[in-house]
Amino acid sequence: MQYIIPIGIIIIVVVLYVLSYAINEKTAIPDECQDLVDDINCTACSVGHCSTRKNNVK
Repeated sequence: MQYIIPIGIIIIVVVLYVLSYAINEKTAIPDECQDLVDDINCTACSVGHCSTRKNNVK
């Protein structure tokens, strides 16, 4: 019984993280920042799952 509360808190934190990540990924880039994203060359890092990199490849 003493482990249920900590496990529940960990599960809640993980679910909140996953939901916030998914919602953030669907959020459009503000118009004021679009020119900054267009100028990114994407050679500075090697993150293969970056949404900016995926959009530049298309």
